[in-house]
Amino acid sequence: MKKGPLDHIAVGGILGLVMPVFVLFVYYLFTYRVQTSFSGFIEYFDRIHVIVGAISLGCYATNLPLFFLFLWREYYNAGRGILFATILYTAWVVYEKFIA
Repeated sequence: MKKGPLDHIAVGGILGLVMPVFVLFVYYLFTYRVQTSFSGFIEYFDRIHVIVGAISLGCYATNLPLFFLFLWREYYNAGRGILFATILYTAWVVYEKFIA
């Protein structure tokens, strides 16, 4: 089993939490940058009720490849962090969709 500098649960957790928001920001840069600010973009997505879907799609689209990359590199602790962050996002999505 390899032990690299990225093989920590905290590294995987931070990457798993930050990457979906980063992907949403990149989407904003390519589509809405000319029209509004990033906070206006978030408010617009919240107003039309797609913010949860956009962040959850970004979560699964980024965290799944990261998870498998860490498994392929045998960084199992970082993979656990990614998995934990994905579970947190999933709990948030379930709360927003069905409870709130």
